[in-house]
Amino acid sequence: MTQHTADVSRPSDLRQALSVDPDRVLSISEVSEVLGITAHTARYYERAGLLEVARSHSGHRVYDSATVERLDFLVRMRTSGMGISQLKRYVELVRAGEATTPQRLQIMVDQREHILAQIHELELALTTTDYKIAKYAGTAGDDSTTATIPSRTTASVGDPS
Repeated sequence: MTQHTADVSRPSDLRQALSVDPDRVLSISEVSEVLGITAHTARYYERAGLLEVARSHSGHRVYDSATVERLDFLVRMRTSGMGISQLKRYVELVRAGEATTPQRLQIMVDQREHILAQIHELELALTTTDYKIAKYAGTAGDDSTTATIPSRTTASVGDPS
């Protein structure tokens, strides 16, 4: 692999550099910056067998665009709550080839449902936070603020002041 060194200073610049020059490879520190993770996290995914990373002639990790995309996927799935064991299962299925597409699809469908449930819970938390802000703003003398507390279904979440 050829290592290109473009002058890039922001993660978006690095992503653009990878899209413009598919032969460009990034160091572990550049990948960490692009993805907003630590180098330790990148190395962990490699040690866990979830990612294969090429090495330069001097032994340093070099990440091509495909490896950065895979790592980005892994990070996003972990962020969304997918466990390492499930990620390992998914990666095993990918490595097994096209015959495993139905199983991979099911994993992604299940994960999507999990993410949607998380989004719903976060929306409720945001609404509750907005309610408290409005309540405290009213207590501080801003009586023009009206607020209603959210409910999970039809029952009230409650208002533990």
